[in-house]
Amino acid sequence: MNQSIMTGNLTADIETREIPARDKSSDAQHLSKFTLACDTGERVTFMPVEAWNMPHLPQYLTKGSKVLISGALKQNNWETDSGEKRSRIVLNAYKVEFLDPAPEQPAQGRPTSAAEKRGGKKYSRRQAA
Repeated sequence: MNQSIMTGNLTADIETREIPARDKSSDAQHLSKFTLACDTGERVTFMPVEAWNMPHLPQYLTKGSKVLISGALKQNNWETDSGEKRSRIVLNAYKVEFLDPAPEQPAQGRPTSAAEKRGGKKYSRRQAA
């Protein structure tokens, strides 16, 4: 069984792209990529994450957002143009949970919160996928 659960903060905004369908019988795929900084106490581990078909993530998560991710580790292997073999471990996410509190909604006549002044996004703390 290959299952990993990690919590941490995004090191940058999410990069997204659409992957075209390979043939008429399949649908296009959506890929969200980001790096998770996991503080283990003694050091910080940086884990690349790929989340397939979760196009809503960039609406709710930005650099610094705290998340809990469940997924499977996979090893990507490739060869450079000069013939060198390379590899890296990636967390293939199948569940992303938002851990930051939702920004406050301003009541009539009440000043806006600091998050709203900075352009904070409104979202639910429910899981994303």
